[in-house]
Amino acid sequence: MENGDVISGKIIGLEAGKLTVSTRYAGDISINWRHVRSLETDQPVWIGLIGEKEAQQRQLKSDGDQLVVVDPDGFERSFSAAWPVAEIRREQPLLASNWNIAGKVNFGLDSDQGEDNETTFTLSGNLDINDEWNKNSFKWDIEVEKEEDSDSATKEWELGYAYSRYFTEHWFVQGSLDQEYDSTEDLRSRLTLGGSVGYRFRETVKETLITTVGLTHLWEDYQLEDNQKNLAVTTGLVYRKKLIDNLEYYFNSKLFYRLNSGQQWLFDGEHGLRVGLSESLSLNLMHYLDYDSIPTEGADKTSSQIKVGIGYSW
Repeated sequence: MENGDVISGKIIGLEAGKLTVSTRYAGDISINWRHVRSLETDQPVWIGLIGEKEAQQRQLKSDGDQLVVVDPDGFERSFSAAWPVAEIRREQPLLASNWNIAGKVNFGLDSDQGEDNETTFTLSGNLDINDEWNKNSFKWDIEVEKEEDSDSATKEWELGYAYSRYFTEHWFVQGSLDQEYDSTEDLRSRLTLGGSVGYRFRETVKETLITTVGLTHLWEDYQLEDNQKNLAVTTGLVYRKKLIDNLEYYFNSKLFYRLNSGQQWLFDGEHGLRVGLSESLSLNLMHYLDYDSIPTEGADKTSSQIKVGIGYSW
């Protein structure tokens, strides 16, 4: 297990993210598969990997922190976590699980009933649809601010999609598309389209560290100034660390270096804490930070925002 515990017993099966084990001391117990670090079987069982259409009789072995999958022909593959295993059965199943779907939704509400009488609604989250070697990630962040004495509302949103194709457990290529919009700023919208090469150091329940580097094309639309097009070198970093059982820190950022605009840097990042209230609910504290080394006239180089909300994950 991720916490270092070792459980021994007879495997009943792994289905829908739950591993069932029959033990002498506690009967049948159900374990969340996300918390399993590695698994060892003394004989082959029917094992389906994410992305496969049919399961095969395979054996599992533990090699330190590695999970080793042994195919029927004796070929061994090592993984740093148990995530590639989609199902385990004692009898031959019809089909293995093709996709793993997970996501988070965060809700926020800020009401100012003083001089301005404003109410701000926020909705953010992500949806991941993955198989063993392909990852599809959708994200959204929407904020609507409404003044009670006005019929108008200010809107700010960001939508994004990234596709990653893994060639090994660590190396992958990625294509991404992001669109940002702000109804009140001079920079009305920014569209980015890019490709990159990435390396996954690790991705477990306790910790994630992934880096990317590539090229991105930026289209920026302004209300008062001329629109701009730029090609930029881009680096990205995704980091997540479980500090204690119900407290997690995360950091997600991209840094752009525009190649044709006078050495202009652009940073877009967020980090925060998630406090688990239950297996699905969490309390989230988020800090957003944007930096532009050459901002538009009258704008600050740095903009910062803090949000608090309730999150639901599945």
